[in-house]
Amino acid sequence: MKKALFLLLVIVGSFSLICSDNTLTGVGIRFGSFGIPNQLLDMFIYEHPKVQGSAFSFEIRSYGNKGPKSVFSGVYSFEYSKMKGEGSWRIDQTDRPLIGTGEMTQFSVTATILLNMFPSFPVHPYVGAGIGLSKVQIWAEGLYEDEVGTQIKDSFVTNKIIPVGHLPVGIVVNIKNQFEIRFETGFKNGFYFSGSLTYIFIK
Repeated sequence: MKKALFLLLVIVGSFSLICSDNTLTGVGIRFGSFGIPNQLLDMFIYEHPKVQGSAFSFEIRSYGNKGPKSVFSGVYSFEYSKMKGEGSWRIDQTDRPLIGTGEMTQFSVTATILLNMFPSFPVHPYVGAGIGLSKVQIWAEGLYEDEVGTQIKDSFVTNKIIPVGHLPVGIVVNIKNQFEIRFETGFKNGFYFSGSLTYIFIK
């Protein structure tokens, strides 16, 4: 709990640094594909199939004195992702394998700082790094066999709060300093590829 509170304070502090009286702000939405690698899922669920799905984000963006042409910009993101997988599920090694379908949903909040390369160009690349917190829920339903071979239907739900690491790489298209279209890939407790549209408020 202390680690979660510390990370939350870092997120709020990071966002306050990138939002000052001299910045422009924008709001946007982002949508794309999302999948969590098995190595990460192995940390809190013993057995699982591959899970893949999609993610949707609402984003608040902050720019420096040059607006969208600034070298650094910030993103504060609220993201929802949902993934599915079919196969064998077990929370702990001592549990019976549950053969069926499962869903994994994730609500995350992240603060990310972006480094824009050649920001004066209307089309330019960027990289970034950020941190956050995520609430993950895993639900599965299926069948298992008891000691005499009878198939029994069962289900389980588990919830976790985990830290988030965000490493984005992308290309941004600046349209008259009023709109941004971004094509982005990266890692956010899972690998993703997405597109986004941002509206920039002009002072």
